[in-house]
Amino acid sequence: MVVYPEETTTDADGNTVTRPSKVGVPCRAVIQTNTLMIGDEDQAVGFQTEEQLRLRLVNYPGGELGAQSQVVWNGRRYSIHGEPRRFNSSPRTAHVDYTIKRF
Repeated sequence: MVVYPEETTTDADGNTVTRPSKVGVPCRAVIQTNTLMIGDEDQAVGFQTEEQLRLRLVNYPGGELGAQSQVVWNGRRYSIHGEPRRFNSSPRTAHVDYTIKRF
């Protein structure tokens, strides 16, 4: 897996914007199927599904991933969806889960 963490940059107009970094960081991860959803708005168009996966990074050297971060897994690019879920019950089992969506 390759993680493209969020970075802050300045665009041509001088505005501060966030985007995925251009350089990826390889790391290990645990990925599990979250759900396959059929949204109400998609039913009017047809049977379309979106793939959502649960992601937990293992020994990732950076901090928490921002909303503009992206990951590449099995040749497919995914974006972070929603807020991270933090589990802080004990130092041994503490971790952060993300929901990622393919686009």
